[in-house]
Amino acid sequence: MHLHTKTCGHTARELPPRVLVAEDDWYMANGIEHSFKREGYDVRRTDNGRDAADLLQGGIPFDVVLLDVVMPYVDGFEVLTRARKAGVRTPVIMVSGRVTESDRVRGLRLGADDYVAKPFSHRELVARAEAVRKRGDRAGHQPQRIRVGNVMARFDKRRAEKDGEPVHFTPLEWRVLQYMAHRKGKAVSREEFNVKVLKIPADIPTRTIDRHAYSLRCKIDRNPKKPQHILSVQGIGYRLADFELME
Repeated sequence: MHLHTKTCGHTARELPPRVLVAEDDWYMANGIEHSFKREGYDVRRTDNGRDAADLLQGGIPFDVVLLDVVMPYVDGFEVLTRARKAGVRTPVIMVSGRVTESDRVRGLRLGADDYVAKPFSHRELVARAEAVRKRGDRAGHQPQRIRVGNVMARFDKRRAEKDGEPVHFTPLEWRVLQYMAHRKGKAVSREEFNVKVLKIPADIPTRTIDRHAYSLRCKIDRNPKKPQHILSVQGIGYRLADFELME
């Protein structure tokens, strides 16, 4: 069920959680998609490992991934290996007909958050997805300090320095930077920025975040036209790159 709140006469809605379903069995993928959509999820599907790897590493902000082990081109184990090496921390549930102990142990050691054997109950699969998402939310507390290039910023004190000199961020710039840091390198869509950070209703089309992103580039990146840290993700929004989180 979506939550609705009134904002300046408009209705602001929460963004639905986004799930990637990587499954080459069309009938099974269809059933999974139907089950998750019924629970309010935004579902993206692919039927091969090559595309799954590209989607996972391409910066799309998925909340959870259902990853089949046996798929064309690249198997699920390799997809997961590449994603974790690339720093992708999205919760992953491996879904497979391969149910030996060695397969389950392999998947979990590679970084899977859960391993579900086929056949399975769709209700149980949705419940497991909710569980790994909640664990990820609890683990993903807001960072208090961050180093981005030559900038050291303290979110708890709203203070920042670049090469030892004070840097001034506006209140919204602090919120944008902290939200990107909290997302740990994943792309954040413009719609998500609008709803979660800028508090703009999702049904109002605006590119306000572009202005704040460019301003942050001017203060953090050496060359805002060739940024190294505040990166654009085509067709999506922005993500933070090459940074270090500290307690």
